[in-house]
Amino acid sequence: ISICYEAIFPDEIRRAVADGARLLINLSNDGWFSHSAAGEQHLAMARVRAVENHRWLLRATNTGLTASVDPYGRIVAVLEPDRRAALAAPYGFRGDLTLYTRWGDWFAYLCVAVAVGVLIGSAWHRKS
Repeated sequence: ISICYEAIFPDEIRRAVADGARLLINLSNDGWFSHSAAGEQHLAMARVRAVENHRWLLRATNTGLTASVDPYGRIVAVLEPDRRAALAAPYGFRGDLTLYTRWGDWFAYLCVAVAVGVLIGSAWHRKS
């Protein structure tokens, strides 16, 4: 379970899934966003956590976007902001671990190292 903006920190969610979380739940007070785009951005970042870890996400908010998100980041059910209601939404439990869940940002660091190596190699090749 993540509270409010904890859902925007990938490492926190990744560790929870690596430790056995089979479903992501995010409880959030989005009231301070008012009617700005920030509430939608907050949901978008939480959706990325669902994709990174291949988990269903149930997100409950007081004034923002309450939603059920599948492991591919698709919103399968949503309540509009500022609406008092209950959301009957599909969700599931998953046990598989993604490459990201297992290794974190190491793949990204490896890609950067390879790109830097290619740039240095091509610059060195041009000089000779």
